[in-house]
Amino acid sequence: MKKNLLSIKFIVLYALIAGLLMSLTPISLAFLPNRHGPSNTSIQMVDAFVIFLLNSVLFFSSLWVNLQLLDKTVIKKVTFNLLAYFLLCFFAIMAHRPVWMMLERLPISFFIRDEFIRNFLIFSISIIVAQAFETFWQNQQMKNKIMEIQRESLSGQIESLKQQINPHFFFNSLNTLSGLAQENSQKTVEFIEKLSMVFRYVLEIQEKNLVTITEELNFAKAYIYLLKVRFADKFIIYINVPEGELELIPSLCTQLLLENCFKHNGMSNQHPLRIEILKEPGFLVVRNSISPMNNSGGTKIGLKNLNERSRLLTGQSIIIETIDNNFSVKIPTLQ
Repeated sequence: MKKNLLSIKFIVLYALIAGLLMSLTPISLAFLPNRHGPSNTSIQMVDAFVIFLLNSVLFFSSLWVNLQLLDKTVIKKVTFNLLAYFLLCFFAIMAHRPVWMMLERLPISFFIRDEFIRNFLIFSISIIVAQAFETFWQNQQMKNKIMEIQRESLSGQIESLKQQINPHFFFNSLNTLSGLAQENSQKTVEFIEKLSMVFRYVLEIQEKNLVTITEELNFAKAYIYLLKVRFADKFIIYINVPEGELELIPSLCTQLLLENCFKHNGMSNQHPLRIEILKEPGFLVVRNSISPMNNSGGTKIGLKNLNERSRLLTGQSIIIETIDNNFSVKIPTLQ
């Protein structure tokens, strides 16, 4: 319930501060030099203290009542507020009247009028505060619902994008395994073990949209082993990233970029493909030398996929550069 979201401590604090502010005039008068003597000054101080207590009680009661009425109809709000108002006015008049009678010589009607006016002002302030709290609470609920919808939408989009990665990875791995099984049974067993390790990792991070650079590179190293079996000495790879990097990147992004290196470039033992994975401020970079093959243009779906995931997860797009016969993809990182 909304009325339970505002703690009693907050209501007490509100009542004490508002009660003090409402009592500043009688409090200041009590400390001013009094021509009627010290005995009258003492009574004024007692009067100021009584007013402060009454104001605080009224502020507390009026806000508490209105918080209980947040879910009620307008008629119920008006009825309960009027009832509480008159009851508290009666209580305040009875509690304050003895002290007031010792200070004032004005007709009692002036005293009653002042009490009703002051208490009406207190109730009005508390009604405004309660309504402001209700508006704030409703806005927060709306924001929470919107954020939840956005999270669900984001999760759905990312999951859809991630599902495009695994079938391609699986297909290439099986092709490599099929060719290897016809050549070397020992390497086949070793390849299956490494492939199992890679897939185990893929399954473990399936629920993770972001992983640390260290986690991703541990996966990349296992995946590079599979590529070494597949392409032998036709490529050279350098990993220039400090140990223990904890910045976050989209999961499985290195697998996609490494696969693209071999998909779009020619290579041989005499002219190996050179690949480098390095860290730059705010980015993880995968760079490769360019040796374009015929009909290697591709659909660029993989990079579009990665760019969309990066935009959804980090708020930034990937950066693609071609400089000095080197092709680079910079993946934004999160702290």
